[in-house]
Order: sequence, then C-alpha cells, then structure tokens
Amino acid sequence: MRKGLGYEIFMTALVLVIIAGVAGALLGLVNHFTEVDEEELIARKATAVYDGVLVPYVKEGVAAPIEENYGQVLGVYNAEGKDVYVIVARGVGAYKGSLDLLVNITDGKIAKIAAYEANETPGLGSKALQDSYFSAFYGKKITSDFKGFTFVKGPAIAPDDVSAVTGASKSSTAVINAVNIAVKWYQMRVLTGVQQ
Repeated sequence: MRKGLGYEIFMTALVLVIIAGVAGALLGLVNHFTEVDEEELIARKATAVYDGVLVPYVKEGVAAPIEENYGQVLGVYNAEGKDVYVIVARGVGAYKGSLDLLVNITDGKIAKIAAYEANETPGLGSKALQDSYFSAFYGKKITSDFKGFTFVKGPAIAPDDVSAVTGASKSSTAVINAVNIAVKWYQMRVLTGVQQ
C-alpha cells in the first residue's frame, strides 16, 4: 500500500528538522569549547609587545578609554606594580579605514609596538606594520609636554618626525595616529591623572 503525498512531505520535513537540530547542537557544543573571550585574545596577542603578566588597567576614575578624531584607545593592560602599559589603540586613516595596534609604554618610553588587527594590502600597506617601521617610535620619552609624532612624506628631520613608508602613506598615517592616541592616553592617565 502506497502512502500519500502528504505523508512523504511530512517525513521529509521531519528528517530535515532532526538534521538541523543535531547540526545546531553540534555547532553550539563546538562553539562552547572553542570560544575565546576578547580579554583572553588581547592578553595572548599582548605577548608580542610584553613578555609578562598583564591585567586590565583599572584605576578609579581614570580607566576610561579616550577618543579623538584621529583615533581611540580601546583598552589598556598593565603589569601590576610596574610602569608598564600595553595600550590597544586604533588609528584612523588607513587604506581600509582604521587599524589597531598594541603599544607598550614602559618607564615612560615606547618600548614595543605590534599590529593587533589590520587588513592592509600585503606588500604595500603591510610594510607600515613591520617592526622595521615601528622601530622609528622606540625609545621616545613620553613627557607631559610631548606633542606627538608628526607624519612626513620625506626624510625625518625633526626628532618627532616619522617618515611614511613608500607606497603606504595611508597605512603610515594610521600607525602614527594609533601611536599618538596611545601617547595621549599615557600623558592624560598616567603622567597627569586627568579624569574624563
């Protein structure tokens, strides 16, 4: 005896619902065991600029990130009891909008910089995300009257000038903006303790 068309449609729908339910449950289970929270991800990436234990920077009234038209501070991590800050800074002006850097300021100087999140063109914009370019910022003493780094398209003449990477002026601009917003955070929150 042949079953009706309605029965076949019902059975097909039931099988599809069961398959979708099992697939959804499996995906949820995989996500549960593989999900990494943002704090843990930043802490892992921060090892590119600081080899030590970092904790989220929290100091009553002065932990809030800052934002300017050229960039923003997304988060700050501190080596407890030390003058070591890893600042997650976003610089605007990149070819694809913005890029995020990890900027380590230790004992009042820029110690190390690494890309946190950037999608610049490989071979061009990505040149501004290499340590050879970041080294132009290393060792610079951050004082309360330091005005920030200046982007120049030619050779750096003044001590605070940073030359653009040839063929990557937009990426270079975003890098300088990210470093400058990190410097501003350090000046406001650490050197002067300004609340915002």
